[in-house]
Amino acid sequence: MIIKFTFTVVILALSQVPFCLMLPRDPLDKPNIIILVADDMGYGDLSSYGHPTQESGPIDRMALEGIRFTQWYSPESVCTPSRGATLTGRLPVRVGLYGPYERVFIPHMPTGLPKNEITIAEALKDVGYATGMNGKWHLGINEFRFDDGNHLPAHHGFDEVGTIAPFTHHARCDEEKKIVSSPEKSYCFFYSNDTIIQQPAAHHNITKTLVYETKAFIYNHENEPFFYMLNFLHLHDSLFAGPEFQASSKRGEYGDNLNEMSWAVGEILDTLRKLEIEKNTLVLFISDHGGHIEICSDGGKNSPFRGSKETTWEGGFRVPAIAWWPSMIEGATVSRDIVSSLDIFSTALDLAGAPIPSDRVIDGISLKEHFLSSGRTPHSREVIHYYCSDRLMAIRHRDYKAHFYSKPKISLDIYSSLCYEGWPSARSYSCYGCHVPCIQSHELTPLLFNLERDPGELYPLKSRKHKKYLHQIWQERDDHIKNLVKGEPLFTEPATMLLPCCNPPYCFCNYSQDQ
Repeated sequence: MIIKFTFTVVILALSQVPFCLMLPRDPLDKPNIIILVADDMGYGDLSSYGHPTQESGPIDRMALEGIRFTQWYSPESVCTPSRGATLTGRLPVRVGLYGPYERVFIPHMPTGLPKNEITIAEALKDVGYATGMNGKWHLGINEFRFDDGNHLPAHHGFDEVGTIAPFTHHARCDEEKKIVSSPEKSYCFFYSNDTIIQQPAAHHNITKTLVYETKAFIYNHENEPFFYMLNFLHLHDSLFAGPEFQASSKRGEYGDNLNEMSWAVGEILDTLRKLEIEKNTLVLFISDHGGHIEICSDGGKNSPFRGSKETTWEGGFRVPAIAWWPSMIEGATVSRDIVSSLDIFSTALDLAGAPIPSDRVIDGISLKEHFLSSGRTPHSREVIHYYCSDRLMAIRHRDYKAHFYSKPKISLDIYSSLCYEGWPSARSYSCYGCHVPCIQSHELTPLLFNLERDPGELYPLKSRKHKKYLHQIWQERDDHIKNLVKGEPLFTEPATMLLPCCNPPYCFCNYSQDQ
């Protein structure tokens, strides 16, 4: 009886211990997936990507412990289409993320990411993942009235939504009065899930808030598979950093911002280590597109590439990207394969054991084997499509890239003189649109470059000597256009009544989340 009683007590005691603590999850059994997205970060901004004066930090250590990609591409060179394509694995033009005049969602448009699109969050939720996000959204806000929030993340598979900037961190949100005398309420607001909590937004503590919310989500779901997106407000203008990071960089204010973002990345990785779930977690760090070099020292560096954010030169599309997964990925690995943020969708579903949708074109290709072999298994992507709105501007096929249209080629000397003169309001673009006069046609004789030999796109090749490669690209273009079904353009005319407002008609508030 005594032995039996003791055994019963032991069984009862063990029954109080979570089963997952007794049998740790296999790293490949529905691994956790975290995506960390920088805003407007240039390829050459990090120390690990060659910047000579930017301080090394946790993002660079992440690269030393994982795979650093040298040929990772964003799906577009401005925010909304790039982010929507990343979430759905589909080219922005298929989703309808384009328009005749605008290239992104603005706060009072009635449209947003279509609900019939399947996001990573929705697909993973269907196979048992907890899902969450915070930070920048920029995929639509209201549909019928100023506070319905019908396009916000909760309608796209994210069950737990923290503090978000549904629009973006705009230049008009400058609190330092370098750009505007005061933040504009119609562009600057923070939500908690689907409720405005600050209008205009105050940024002094936002990075810490995003970090604490992300860590809380990880703690709450450490014993189950989860998917989380932390979308940083750094490094979009206007710049901001907490007091402890101000004057922390030799590089100046932009470097201060990057240091704060790097600290935030380190906090997330340290949390995973503390909970001993780092072996079960794939973390990806990417930028949504290239740096905005027109805004002078407040913008990122795209070296060694030509071009800026919103262009289809390499500087607009080629981005820093790092994959970190301690149990599965060897450290200090460099991948030179062609990769796209479109591939994240297929990779996440492949790792989670979720089916790839068969009722639509998915442009992403799974990176699972590439990750698991630490870059030794070649990635099968050979083609990159460079869109500006719904205009196919260029195509890369293997080593060669052909421009059918191009944005103005502005030299660094011209940028330097414009910055010296102040550049209009210090916040502008060389030419933002996707039509004349912002583009030049090369349809008869495309500009052809070998990106392996000439990544800066400085030396166009003679077409008659490279007919074979040009023919391959022409064939790819013809096949792509022939089979392309465009989504209905979503960047429509705005409606003033849809402008977010926390307390009409004042639109001025600063609520605590408890309230």
